[in-house]
Amino acid sequence: MKYYSRYRIHDLFDLQEALSGLSKSNRWVKLADRLPWARIEKEYNKRLRNSHCGAGNKLARMVVGAIIVKHVENLSDEKTIQAIQESPYMQYLLGLSKFTEKPVFVPELFVLIRKRLDQDFFNMLAEADGSKPKKEGSDEDGNDHGGAMKCDATCCDAEVRYPTDTNLLEDGSKLIDRLLDKFCARQKLRKPQTHRMEARRAFILLIKKKRKGKKLVSKTKLTQIRCLQADFQIFLDFLGKQAAHLLSCFSRHDYKCLGAAFKMYEQQKMMFEQNVRSCADRIISIYQPHLRPIVRGKAKAKVEFGAKIGASIVNGYTYVDHLSWDAYNESSDLAMQIELYRKRFGMLPREVQIDKVYFGEANRQYLKVNNVECYNRPLGRPPEEDNDRHAEEKRRPICERNEIEATFGTFKRVYRANDIQAKLDNTADTWIGACFFAKNVMKFLRGLLCLVFTKTGLETLKKRVLSTIDDLVGVLPSPQVSWGKIN
Repeated sequence: MKYYSRYRIHDLFDLQEALSGLSKSNRWVKLADRLPWARIEKEYNKRLRNSHCGAGNKLARMVVGAIIVKHVENLSDEKTIQAIQESPYMQYLLGLSKFTEKPVFVPELFVLIRKRLDQDFFNMLAEADGSKPKKEGSDEDGNDHGGAMKCDATCCDAEVRYPTDTNLLEDGSKLIDRLLDKFCARQKLRKPQTHRMEARRAFILLIKKKRKGKKLVSKTKLTQIRCLQADFQIFLDFLGKQAAHLLSCFSRHDYKCLGAAFKMYEQQKMMFEQNVRSCADRIISIYQPHLRPIVRGKAKAKVEFGAKIGASIVNGYTYVDHLSWDAYNESSDLAMQIELYRKRFGMLPREVQIDKVYFGEANRQYLKVNNVECYNRPLGRPPEEDNDRHAEEKRRPICERNEIEATFGTFKRVYRANDIQAKLDNTADTWIGACFFAKNVMKFLRGLLCLVFTKTGLETLKKRVLSTIDDLVGVLPSPQVSWGKIN
């Protein structure tokens, strides 16, 4: 039996014996041979709890290789395992010595993996690649400077239903009814009568209407709030008599959702009584209570529901510096990002390329004290004769800073970071970090190709090959041009 690939023919019986005969030009083989597996394994093993008994942990190369395949190919957990099962090249990336048709591990293990890893782990590849900027000089205070850093913030949307008030109240009513069913079934008790059907009937009457008037919406919310209040009281009274059995009936997730439902009910009742449409720390999903509305005023969506991240780019590699599920002003991240740059590379950046939102008085003073160059329009009204010159000089930083905007586009469009399907806050953090990790991996692969072609002198072929993998690898660094320094 023969296995046909793009470049050569393999005998399946030989593949079952070893994977050493695979084509070295394949992207998975290139990555497998060049990634710093020793450092990856060291960092991964730090996050294991080896004191627990069990079947043992999977190898770091197998786990990280599966994450790379998942996010580069944009697959679900189940489809990732299936793809690895069918491809000898992917199995080679995972460190297998023989081709196997068996799953490398169960898809459910991805959930545990996402709980283990953090942003520091995913930033590691960029730091290990040798992409450290070159030292370009020292200032009067003895601080070394070198390289340029691009900073910006974006929002990664979570997979969540648009949170209307009536939908949230319906979810709360449904949760209470489900928990009562679960408890009574396990303890073999008769379920107390609730107001679930009344609340459901009011909700159905509302959603069947094409045009939902303000009066009908208000009436429905009032009914839902009253029914939910009564059901909470019934729930607490009933379970209070059976307190000894609570721990064995409900999971941690149940208690977490129940707490979010109580908080959601209090918020909805307060907004209804005070006739307001917003409140602090608003719950938008009782099943993902960590989510908060993030108002950014974008043209596509004024309000986003997900994680806000502050990222920086150095030599084409992207670092996640700040990740928060609450809304914040990204201008407060600049000093922290510069200090992280110093920690990673042992020196301050020569210049930073940032958006105008970062140019507050505190950030201007910080950049001036640390002798970091930044190009922006000076404070005050500029002289009329300098307007044309200023417009000409600002082109370089604008062109260079576009790299981070293009990176965010690739990050969301290619690696689907705008559709976070992990339901827990820590697993969602890992999901976002893995998307950036996959982009850095493809940047690493591009660097390998550039190095090979430079050494062989095949510049024409280099351009042709790189043009075909632009969609996979990311964005080319923008050319460099001058602009006036910040005051």
